[in-house]
Amino acid sequence: MTPDRRMPVRIVPLTSREAADAYVEGTIDERLALLASLSRRAWAATGRPSANYTCATIPVVITRLVDQ
Repeated sequence: MTPDRRMPVRIVPLTSREAADAYVEGTIDERLALLASLSRRAWAATGRPSANYTCATIPVVITRLVDQ
């Protein structure tokens, strides 16, 4: 998706039927670019520095459901 491309936006109540439909138009590449952009914006909104770990070093703990 190019930066100057405009995308249609609709504002609906969260409890509406339309809000339940999360379909986003566009090609796979456009949707992935949108996801990347939204992820960067959401991370920036936290005020914290961007994560700099790799998939191999991502900080996760794997547990069993019965242990939680």
